[in-house]
This record gives sequence, structure tokens and C-alpha cells, in this order.
Amino acid sequence: MNTAFQIPEGNFRGHERQSVWKQAPDPELTEVGPGTPCGEYMRRFWMPVAMTDQLGDLPYRIRILGEDLVLFREKKEGKLGLTHLHCAHRNMSLEFGIIEEGGIRCSYHGWKYALDGTVLETPCEPPASQVKKKACLGAYPVIEYKGLAFAYLGPADTRPPFPVMDTFDEEGDEMLPSLIKSPCNWLQVMENAWDPFHVVYLHTLAVRSQFIDAFAEMPMIEFHEGKHGDFYTNVRRVGDIVWLRIHDHMMPSFTQNGAHFPVPDRQRYFGRCGLSRWVVPIDDTNTMVVTWRHFRAGDDPRGLTDKSKVGYGTTDFYGQGPDRSYEQRQRDPGDYDAWVSQGPKNIHARENLSFTDRGVAKVRRMLRNSIRSLAAGNRVPHPTDNHDGVLPTYAGDTMLRIPLQAGRDDPAVLKEISFKVAEIYRAGDTLAGEARNRFIKDELKAYEASWA
Repeated sequence: MNTAFQIPEGNFRGHERQSVWKQAPDPELTEVGPGTPCGEYMRRFWMPVAMTDQLGDLPYRIRILGEDLVLFREKKEGKLGLTHLHCAHRNMSLEFGIIEEGGIRCSYHGWKYALDGTVLETPCEPPASQVKKKACLGAYPVIEYKGLAFAYLGPADTRPPFPVMDTFDEEGDEMLPSLIKSPCNWLQVMENAWDPFHVVYLHTLAVRSQFIDAFAEMPMIEFHEGKHGDFYTNVRRVGDIVWLRIHDHMMPSFTQNGAHFPVPDRQRYFGRCGLSRWVVPIDDTNTMVVTWRHFRAGDDPRGLTDKSKVGYGTTDFYGQGPDRSYEQRQRDPGDYDAWVSQGPKNIHARENLSFTDRGVAKVRRMLRNSIRSLAAGNRVPHPTDNHDGVLPTYAGDTMLRIPLQAGRDDPAVLKEISFKVAEIYRAGDTLAGEARNRFIKDELKAYEASWA
């Protein structure tokens, strides 16, 4: 009997690998609701919860860390309030509340709340009623800063100062906020920034150069400890230029990276970040990425940026949200497709981590240790603990003209350069503002000259 097909030959092991589908996500790192170990850890930090241009004259319903909340701007001084969604009286949703001077009023029976949740009025109660002295509405402090609303959802007695980075207010820098949601757990979004090697393939070799061709060069990655957080140096050689791309990382989910469309064809000293980014859990299976996109002279020599695209649900670089057809996402996937396709909650037991996953392994270990430390009763450390002013950061691009060295192994040279540049950056931490910038730039130029 003739057949039109052949049985494939090979070591097929699908059936024996079925057990992987019985494995479960890691609750210690992925569950963020009230009372969960990770959720309680994340509540010890200020985090952005909305873009302020989303706020109008009506309450704005949001969900953060598994809590349903309402954000509003009171009418007297324009201050922001963030409260639990449901009225403390009969649980009507305050998304239907009435915003007034100094607070918000429930439209069911008229209970009015101050920004801190204090019950101000109970108009349907008899004059002798003491209920407003006993009841209160859950509320959280909010800071409005450069187009973003930041909230602290933790215990009042552990609230840290709001951390202001040196990249938040630089002369000549235009910062535009954006907010993009993803239907997956926060950790798989956050880890993407700790995985610099994906840039080589996903963003460059897989289909096309989504940013610049030079990203196709495999980088040398070295991790460093800074004064207020970790950073890594991402080093490539492009001809005579040694290009160092530095990323900032602060727990639990703040990162900064270099410019998005640099051209490593000439010297540049201590160029600053192109993106300041927070990964904020909405709940266990939904996340939002909140950013400031930085626009400075010299960051985009080829004019590839587009300020008009930066805002709610969108930004000006490829693959960050569901803004493409399914077919396009299949043909030319981006970051969003990488983290969302891992599933609502990635299952780490199914992974096979390797050398290029050092950053992912490192941040999971740091996060787990921090969560367990808090659960054991220890205080959560913050970047502001030993610093009263603006926090120095490192992220950006430095490009040094250092040719190949005769008789020396170039990877060893690049590693030496990465550690020296990290040392120069840290040496400037005692300075601030323009004095720090000038010091680091002068030291980089002197170091570059030492290779001549």
C-alpha cells in the first residue's frame, strides 16, 4: 500500500514532558494583593498610579496592587485624593461620587470624606449621631509630579521620602509621561529590563533592527553596586568606539536606560537616560508600565523619535503595547509580545535559565531576599535612607574612542574599561548637578586619553 506521507523520525518527547503543565507559578514573587508577602513589600515604596491628564472633573477608578481605588482632584486647591473605591457607609462605589472642595461625597447618602479618608459630613444622620467619629474611609497619600500621580500604599509609620533622581529635572531635557497596560504579571515585565541580551536577538536579529543595527553586536555585561541602587554596564565595540550603555535599577521595579536611537560613531561622555520607568502591578495578572520619556539634544542624531506618540497607551518606540495587529505581532514581535506571551503568570519551574539570564536570576534573588526580610520583621531599605537631596544615577550612553590594542585580548580590554567607567561614575556621587556632570565627563576624557 502506497502512502503520501512518512512518519517523522526523531527524539520526540512531548508526552513525557506533559508534567510541566502541572507546575504552578511562584506565589512569593507574583502575588501582590493586600497581605501577600510581595504585595506588602511593594507597598513600602512610592509608585506612579496614573497620568494626571487622565483626571477630569469626575472620579477616576483605578486598580493598584489588587486594590480597587478612586483618584480625584478636589475643587478648592486642586489637591489629589486616592481612596478605597467603596463608601464606608453602604459600599456604593465612589466612582459615582461628587467631587467637592476638600474631598469627595458619596451620592447615595451624602457622606463626605476628606483626602485622608476622615468622615467630614453625614447629612442623612441625626445631629446626635457619632458615626462620623467612628468610621473612616481608607485613603493613601498622593504626590503630583511632572504629569504623574505617585501614591504610597503602605503603613503610615514606614512611609519613606519621595525619591527624586537627578534625571527628573535636568536643563534641556523635556520629559513626557506615558502609561501602557499589559495583561500579565508584573514580574515578567520588570525582568525584561534585567535581560540586556534579548536586545541582540528580539530587537535586532530576529526580524529587523527595531532600534539601531549596532545592537546586533553581543555585549559584555557587568553588574555593579551603586550608592543608591544597582546598575550594569553594557559594552560593545563599534570600530574604534567603545560604547558603554549603562542601566539603573532600584528595587522593586524602577529602571533607567540609555537613549533609544543612539549612533555610536563618535565620542560622547556621560550621556543621560532616554527612559525612566516603573513597572506597577495592577493585580496578579495585569500590569502597567509608567514612564517618563526623555528628549534631549544629541540623543537622536537621525530624528527617529516622535513626541506626539508618547502618552496614555502609547510611546514612540516599537513593540511596547498591543497597538499592532496580531499578524504584525507574529511577524515582528516586540517587548510586549515577549512578556505577555509567557502567560498571565510565568511559571519559572518550566524555564531553563542560562548564562545570559544572570540579570534575571539576580533580580529574582534580590526580590525574594527583600520580601523575606520584611516578613521577618526587618525594615525595608530605601535609596533615600542616607541621602537628603537629589539622588545621583548613572543611566545613559558613554562612547570612548579607544582603538583595538595590539597584543591584547579585546574582551579583556572591554571588561577593564567597563569597571573603570563604573568607578568614575561612582566617584562623582559626592557631587551634584553640573559639578557632578563636569567631574565625570572630565574623568572620562582623561581616561580615554590614557589609551592613546
